[in-house]
This record gives sequence, structure tokens and C-alpha cells, in this order.
Amino acid sequence: MAQAKVDDKGRIAIPASLRRQVGMREGDKVTIDRDGSKLVIVVEPPVIRTVNSRGGWKKDPFPSTGEALFGS
Repeated sequence: MAQAKVDDKGRIAIPASLRRQVGMREGDKVTIDRDGSKLVIVVEPPVIRTVNSRGGWKKDPFPSTGEALFGS
């Protein structure tokens, strides 16, 4: 079990070993929730960007049926 201290601004440094175990990287967004007296931190999955049929970027990696079949 890892331990950390809360600094004067309320920040907690998560030990590197735990960050590696859950795949957390600098800049990742997390959701923090309370479960009784525990804080639960969940790393949000990254947004997967893909190229659409016109060569531009889009956020949704799962195209509509029309785009998947006809490219539009």
C-alpha cells in the first residue's frame, strides 16, 4: 500500500508505481468520486481520433453506417 501527503493546496502526488499499474500519464483526465470514506480515482480513456473519408480529423472512431459503406 502506497502513502502520500496532501499539500497546502490540496494536491496529492500519486506514486509512479501506481500510475504505471493503471496506465496513467501526465495530462490524463481523471474522475474523482467518494465511496463512503474512500476517494475513488478513475482514469478516463483517451479520445481516439481518426481520419474521415475526406482526410480530415474526427473524434468518433465508429463511423455511421452510411460512412462505413459509402464514405459519406
